[in-house]
Amino acid sequence: MPVTKFFIIGSLSVPSSWIALIVAFAIAYSAVRFRFGKKHAELIGDAFFYLVVVWKLSIIITDFGSILRSPLAVIYFHGGAVGFYLGLLFIGGKVLWDLKKGRLGAEGFLALFTGAVLVQAVFQVMMVLLNEGEIIAQVTIVVVFTVFAVFFWMNIRKTGNWPLQLAWVFMAVHIFVAAIQPEGFIQTPLISTLFIGLFFSVMYARKLDWGESL
Repeated sequence: MPVTKFFIIGSLSVPSSWIALIVAFAIAYSAVRFRFGKKHAELIGDAFFYLVVVWKLSIIITDFGSILRSPLAVIYFHGGAVGFYLGLLFIGGKVLWDLKKGRLGAEGFLALFTGAVLVQAVFQVMMVLLNEGEIIAQVTIVVVFTVFAVFFWMNIRKTGNWPLQLAWVFMAVHIFVAAIQPEGFIQTPLISTLFIGLFFSVMYARKLDWGESL
């Protein structure tokens, strides 16, 4: 859903997408903590922290000229979509590193997967609730992502290839929803879903390569 509303918080004008992301993280963190425990929920908190830091500091790369002219710009601005993608790549790299070093077991990896999926599902629903749009598209988005989130939650701990299958369903659901949205397929949320889905799909497909860490 496109951003159509901004909210005034103090002296700041905050886009609805920021609020949707914060709410999505809070719900995903709480759900993971309930299902996997505090230790694994902290993995979600760390991932969100790294994402925000890289996204903010990425302006040094995306607009280095502005930083040279005004170094304090790094406080007020961010790296946009490019910075967000860099944040996702950083998290993906850190997960790979932790897997290779044996610091991330199967339970922690599953908790990260669950948190990532829930953040995206809740974010999509919140964007509908916070913004204006075509009623049919809004209802479809809420129903599809809500049903998927419930289905995902009920099946994520099943053994076998279920995590891999859920990753593909996750991507298919968002592609379907993107088809009825004004932005179409070229949008940051969908690209993020494809990155997350493909990353975890590859990891689960190659789980034997990681030994007992996954």
